[in-house]
Amino acid sequence: MTTIKQVKETVQPLLARHADLALVGRYLILTPVRHFVRGVLIDASGDRNIFVPATSVCLTFDGDATQGIGWGDHLIYLSFEEADPDLLYKRRNDPRFGKWDTRYPENIELMLRFIEASLEPLREMTTFEQMMAFAQRPENNLTPFEFMYYARFLLAAAIGDFETARHIIEKREGMRLSLEAHYPSLCPALIAEDRAEVAKCLHELEAKTIKNLKLSKYWEPTPFPLERKATQ
Repeated sequence: MTTIKQVKETVQPLLARHADLALVGRYLILTPVRHFVRGVLIDASGDRNIFVPATSVCLTFDGDATQGIGWGDHLIYLSFEEADPDLLYKRRNDPRFGKWDTRYPENIELMLRFIEASLEPLREMTTFEQMMAFAQRPENNLTPFEFMYYARFLLAAAIGDFETARHIIEKREGMRLSLEAHYPSLCPALIAEDRAEVAKCLHELEAKTIKNLKLSKYWEPTPFPLERKATQ
């Protein structure tokens, strides 16, 4: 199993080249963080020499204590034809492609190139609509998006789609009871379409999640879409 220290040492060239990157544990993230984290998670494997990198986009307002609700795909499955023809060639012809082994510097350098290529489309992901489109792509989801009820509920509330949010909690009693226990004003606010109270609850959830995920240094608090709609 590779260590966080190895991850830190390995990604130093990327951190030096890109001012908008930061490393939080094994998570190479794009900054600033606004409502969702975008980046590449450089995970460990059963082999102490092998990295397992994957794109990752996670919500920052789900109240999670360990990791945000997220989506992504392993780097070996991604397509980089438009990014760099040379990467496509190496993907097809390099026998070590996908075996990101720390014992082979040239192989790790190739991994870094693929990480850079995978970050480019994530840099362009700045809106909830773009993020939701990413989440709904089958390759980014072990669980089909339509069955991720809590994530869909949070996203609907965040963009001001109160009808969808209410429909979800009406059908998911366990989730509704949990929300009522921890955030008693949220469900009544959705029923009343009280944007200010819904936003207040979401900001509380976000502050909690950001703290739990140790992202405070990179977080830029911003209004949710439902708040911007209220002023238009």
